[in-house]
Amino acid sequence: MAAWLALLVAMGLGACKSSGAKPADDSSAQLDTSADPAEQAANDDKQCAAGDLEACRRLGTEYLEGKGVSQDLRRSTALFQQACNGAIMSACNALANAYAEGTGIDKNPQRAAEIYQHACDGGIKPACRNLGLMLRDGRGVPADLTRAELLLDKACKGSVPLACTSAGDLDAMLAAKGAPNRTKQAIAHYKHGCETGDPTACRQLGIVYLDGKAMPKSPTTAEVWLQRSCLADEPVGCRLLGTMLVQGAGVPRDLERGKQLLVRACDAHDAEACKELEALQPPGDAGIPDDGP
Repeated sequence: MAAWLALLVAMGLGACKSSGAKPADDSSAQLDTSADPAEQAANDDKQCAAGDLEACRRLGTEYLEGKGVSQDLRRSTALFQQACNGAIMSACNALANAYAEGTGIDKNPQRAAEIYQHACDGGIKPACRNLGLMLRDGRGVPADLTRAELLLDKACKGSVPLACTSAGDLDAMLAAKGAPNRTKQAIAHYKHGCETGDPTACRQLGIVYLDGKAMPKSPTTAEVWLQRSCLADEPVGCRLLGTMLVQGAGVPRDLERGKQLLVRACDAHDAEACKELEALQPPGDAGIPDDGP
């Protein structure tokens, strides 16, 4: 039983190494989704030319996404730069994303970090998360876990999607290195994220209770949090819970329900879940096996 729990944790952590790593982008805020895209872009173009910098930011997003106009990444980045120069802080976050990813401009992580900090200081919480991730992972800039912790916590408290998971992951990383009380902080961050609608945080919280490195293992508590993540269609959570039920790993064995959850995860393109379903097939059966003992 203990071996299965250890395997479950390893499988879950392996799928979550890059959890929450994609830059948060709030540049699409305030777009009128009910308007004709071409008309919206044409109107934003006119307003931008007349000096409306918020319209320039919207137009930058439209060129970035190819909505109402042909996609033009260089034009998009130039518009974000123009709006950012005019103190449109959400445009600064989008500009920093461009520098971080090399989208429409030469990749420059150091410049991205500087602009993220400017946007974060200007109240754009997704920029705080983006910079926190760069500093946590040493992505193009020297790692600075102290700054990363402050930035990710700030973004988490600002209800930025995935920020609480990112903050909890940093806590868990420090806990693994022996830092005191970090597991409790990870749990607090994951709980806040889960309770504010982030299913990845629910899944990570389940993994903490499966892991049991700094606290007693509790598969039954893990089941509760993994169930919450799966109900929100988080595939890794569905897969982990499905595996627990199929194997009876710390919870009563329920083969039928376990298979259903693995199918759900596989349908959501979780490759490990698909492999587990294949392994459950009787010899010579080309499909998902019928439920049985």
